[in-house]
Amino acid sequence: MPPRPSAVKALLTLVTCVSLVACAQSVELSEVYTLGPDDPAPEAELQPGYAIDTTTPLLLDSRGGATGDPYALTCAQDELVVGLHGRFDATIVALGVICSRMLENGGLASRDERPAIGGSAGETFSSECSPSDAVIGVRGRAGTTLDRIGVRCARVRSWVEMGAHGSIEPSFGGTGGVPFTDECPPGYFLQGALGHAAETVNGVQGLCVPITS
Repeated sequence: MPPRPSAVKALLTLVTCVSLVACAQSVELSEVYTLGPDDPAPEAELQPGYAIDTTTPLLLDSRGGATGDPYALTCAQDELVVGLHGRFDATIVALGVICSRMLENGGLASRDERPAIGGSAGETFSSECSPSDAVIGVRGRAGTTLDRIGVRCARVRSWVEMGAHGSIEPSFGGTGGVPFTDECPPGYFLQGALGHAAETVNGVQGLCVPITS
């Protein structure tokens, strides 16, 4: 006849069984756990970061004439144009850019009005986007000179992801020349303007840069 099990052995067996049951219950609970309302969102739902690629710029059509001295009005490498300012009468007398630093989430920092080129006659003007938008195109009238100018705007994320336009801001100047509208491709924003000027602004050409994510 086999020997009867000792009391110590029986107790160890009971403890082992209880431990195994507790482990099994712990595994089952972890498998059915779900996120509560206060838990952090999964990383997949985070918004992408945006950056300005200055290595592949794109020039829009040149409008107006090429008399006078060449000029280049540009924002810094981490900035976009958010408006144009200057002076006008029957034509555009002076022109400058308004710049804003683009944040990683596509938002824009405070804006800065840069010095204008051209003459000092006429009235002042400012064609600016709303605080959340940047310039995607220029429009106006031109012939042998730049007669009128204004901007078109969009939000960074909307223009990059969906090609969605924003507001059309007022234009300023005269009624000479022929109308034009020049727009950066979807995903590109204005970072500067080139052209020729003397006592008036004779021509303008938009400089676009792409936004990467």
